Amino acid sequence: MDINAAGKSRVNTDREKLFSYFYMYGLYVVFLLLILIFTPINKNFLTLNNGINILQQTSSVGIAAAGLVFVLLTGGIDVSIGSTLFMTSIICAMMTNAGAGLFAAVVTSIGCGAVIGAINGFFIAKLRLVPLIVTLAMMFVIRGLTVAMVGIKTTMFNNPVGTFIARTRLFGYLPLVVIFMALTMLVCQLVFSKTLFGRQLYAIGNNRIGAEKMGIKVSRNTWLAYIICGALAGLSGLVSGAQVGGITPTFTTGQEFIIICATVLGGVSLFGGRGKAFPGAFMGVLIIMTIENGLVMARTNMYAYQIVRGIVIFIAVMLDSAQNKGETR
Repeated sequence: MDINAAGKSRVNTDREKLFSYFYMYGLYVVFLLLILIFTPINKNFLTLNNGINILQQTSSVGIAAAGLVFVLLTGGIDVSIGSTLFMTSIICAMMTNAGAGLFAAVVTSIGCGAVIGAINGFFIAKLRLVPLIVTLAMMFVIRGLTVAMVGIKTTMFNNPVGTFIARTRLFGYLPLVVIFMALTMLVCQLVFSKTLFGRQLYAIGNNRIGAEKMGIKVSRNTWLAYIICGALAGLSGLVSGAQVGGITPTFTTGQEFIIICATVLGGVSLFGGRGKAFPGAFMGVLIIMTIENGLVMARTNMYAYQIVRGIVIFIAVMLDSAQNKGETR
């Protein structure tokens, strides 16, 4: 019996080491494999221009993903992100079309997103309602209100502000939106790793009851996490709206699942208490966008995107569950 127990213990230890190595280096290996797969299919895949294009595609999703990390660390979730992107992009487009400047657009996008996040956070942190139900309801309410406001027509975002955000390149090649994303990711990661607030979010996600006993203001911090998530989703809406130029009623539909999938793929746990904005969530977003870019360049059937996306979501959640041994905390 002792020999069998020792053997099982070694197997469990080896499995834990394997998962540990995968979470440390697996994303980089997967990214290199994607490059090796797509490069022979299209010679233009591994070029500077396409690399910059992938980073541009990554920017809006990356900004929203950085905000989502705050919520996921507490053990919560926000599926209203896609609708928040939609509403803020519409509002900013209408404002800038009426003559508002860049600063007003940035402040408005962050403010609108923060208000939505504050509403979500109030019901979740203060009234203790289930995060999935609250944010799912908010997802439909926001999109419905926005469509009721503008109708089913396409809202154009082709004014000087939109052009500046989407087309400005530093040093002639580095897009401004990539700088936005990089700064957002780095600042968020500094908050997680260097501030008391960040450490408290990890503590809440790992053991909510224990965090309360330690004197951590769980309700307040959870509320703040949703406000920050909404604010960055709002900023992401401004960036994504400027990039597409024309915002349709179906804009960002399903985008929340891409953001969640990419964040979890980057090692941020759905169970709370584990993950990083950079390089974790960033690498997750970069891998998702690289897959989509590679499939487009390979001229794959449009339905293949949905299939691959579903497979990636399944793998990300499966690995997260395995890492947590299927336990909810």
